Amino acid sequence: MIDVKSDRLDRRSILQLGLASACSGALVLSPFARQAFAQTGSVQWGSSSLGSTGYVIIEALASTVNKHTDLKSSSMATSGGAENMALLGESMVQFGQTTSSDWPAAFEGNAPYNGPVEAHQMFAYTLWNMPPIVHARSDIKSFEDLKGRRVMPSQPTSSMGAMWKVLFQAAGLESEVDWNYGSWRETYDAFKAGKVDVIPANITNGRPSPILSELLVSEEVRALELSEELLAKASEINPGILTGPVDSAVWNGEGGTIRAPSFSGIVGAAASVDEQIGYAVTKAVFENEEEIRAIGVQLQDIRLEFAVKYLLSAYPVNPGAAKYFKERGVWRDDLTIAG
Repeated sequence: MIDVKSDRLDRRSILQLGLASACSGALVLSPFARQAFAQTGSVQWGSSSLGSTGYVIIEALASTVNKHTDLKSSSMATSGGAENMALLGESMVQFGQTTSSDWPAAFEGNAPYNGPVEAHQMFAYTLWNMPPIVHARSDIKSFEDLKGRRVMPSQPTSSMGAMWKVLFQAAGLESEVDWNYGSWRETYDAFKAGKVDVIPANITNGRPSPILSELLVSEEVRALELSEELLAKASEINPGILTGPVDSAVWNGEGGTIRAPSFSGIVGAAASVDEQIGYAVTKAVFENEEEIRAIGVQLQDIRLEFAVKYLLSAYPVNPGAAKYFKERGVWRDDLTIAG
């Protein structure tokens, strides 16, 4: 087993980040945090593991807000979307990278959360496609062939880790595989070393992530296509799990376009973020789209129309973000504004 950790996000994992409270879903800033925010106007962003695509995206957004507003933004590395949701619920971060698959479990208080988490949506920033990949020479031909194999979906508290739990649950294989965990770098290094059999292909809206591109320089891989029935069952368990088409050319494969488990990337805000801050952040991002997209391929979906397209109708939107989208004429009437 590689760096196996608990699949529950609890007090110990919060303390490991130097934070002083558990993942209880509380929405009120501690007196110290409230005083610090009032004095400095600073906002904290939760990103992902160092060097990952999510980390790069959040760094770029926080930097843009720093440059174009009076807010002082800083970002911190985390294990990803699921952990960020917990931190948002505690107002330990004001903004964070999350995915559509994080919201149902967080609001219902299901694993990996210890209780219901309240947060607000800001805007969508990309669509992640995550088909399972194996070595081209592997005898694994289907998702069902993963029974008894070594699987590694990055961190258990990442959006990817949480989504794979649901996929394997839907397939009846959750307790039938050897779970391994680590950062994205550790995951891809373990795959290259032959220590695990299957990992997620990290694809950003059809574009290979840098870590996947690096892998493909030295390794030939093959993706496993999931059946429509399996993906539908997974979506019933977690409606935030989507299905997205991915061209096999992404991993130099053959066979054309396949179905891949996917989720939209959504910047979440703590419920304590007011309309004024939410508006300022949203305006800074979408009035500087071209500047942000020029930073890298990971940021090509930072576009006004995309921002609203992949928001979730079941969960509230920060009133400041909603105000900006209404002003720009892109608001969706099926969305709700946080009260």
